[in-house]
Amino acid sequence: MSDEENYIVEVSDKEIRCFRPDGTLDSLSWKNLRRVEVVVTHDSTLPMTFFALHGPTAALVIPEGATNAELLTEQLLGLPGFQSERFVESMSSPTARTFVCWERER
Repeated sequence: MSDEENYIVEVSDKEIRCFRPDGTLDSLSWKNLRRVEVVVTHDSTLPMTFFALHGPTAALVIPEGATNAELLTEQLLGLPGFQSERFVESMSSPTARTFVCWERER
């Protein structure tokens, strides 16, 4: 099991939850989701690619290789106005970069 797989994602109609390897739980409700970013980094202390799900006061950060991340990806791709072309571009980015894939309309 990779380090990323030690993060476990749960997705429901109400919220996104991420159980971290240290036993902590982070969550964000769909109604509080404001922005979705895919962040690519080359810092060896962090996963290479991760999701940054921004709420009103904080972000929920989830490694792209987390257990059940595909369930999160499915839900994100279904958000109205989600920019799937940016998402695809982020998954093959050779350089460190942040891709804003969705923002809630104000």
